[in-house]
Amino acid sequence: MMEKLGQNFNWNDASLQAFPYLAADELHLWWLPLELDQPQVRPALDLLSDIQRDKYHRRATTELQQNYLAGRYYLLNLLAAYTDQSPSEVLLSYSRLNKPSLSDPSLALEFNFTDTNGYGVFAFSRGRQVGVDIESRSRKINFKAIADRRFTQQELEFVYQNGELNTQRCLAIWTRKEAYGKATGQGINFKMNQRNLYSAENDVHQHDFLDGDGEPWRCLQLQLGDQLIASVVHQEHQDLAVKSFKSLHINAGDAER
Repeated sequence: MMEKLGQNFNWNDASLQAFPYLAADELHLWWLPLELDQPQVRPALDLLSDIQRDKYHRRATTELQQNYLAGRYYLLNLLAAYTDQSPSEVLLSYSRLNKPSLSDPSLALEFNFTDTNGYGVFAFSRGRQVGVDIESRSRKINFKAIADRRFTQQELEFVYQNGELNTQRCLAIWTRKEAYGKATGQGINFKMNQRNLYSAENDVHQHDFLDGDGEPWRCLQLQLGDQLIASVVHQEHQDLAVKSFKSLHINAGDAER
């Protein structure tokens, strides 16, 4: 039996016509299949910048192109709905390490996006930095090399059982590392083996910690079906009400509003 390594949420349906309000004490998560109906393809292509259009065309397969296009289309529509704009009005800026943010900081909306195997997870918060990462349980990588080089002693004790490496636990910790790096804007450019994101004293699904400057962060581990695992990291140790959605209904009229 596969070990449960994250918490499950009640994933709801939503549409732009009845879009959920994001309160200051909430965290909104969207777990969406990265596919578009044919009428959505042209509007999605029109939203791509020149750089994004080049990235779209350089994807190796048609499926990867569709995933990339759908991910950007959903992100811009979600950002537009949260900020009361049209998708074409959403302006993004990028940090030196390529972390996206809204160009207008007065909107006080923080977000992050991750994707794998045709699925994307989008996270949104009011005024709190947030990062998210998703991985497939079937991913084939050199887990031992990553764990031995990147994990803390406490994390290694969690992922090694009776001298054997538990690859699923390793993958779970890796999503935490990635989500934290994305939340802080560092990506993977931080000393991962000095930032502990697991403690046996905490619930395996949640971990509170302080960074090197003493700033509080919270990590939530998510179980997404049988094949996907994800983590979301946000600023502060506050218990945010998590609202989760698994579909976003968009029609042409909605997207142009």
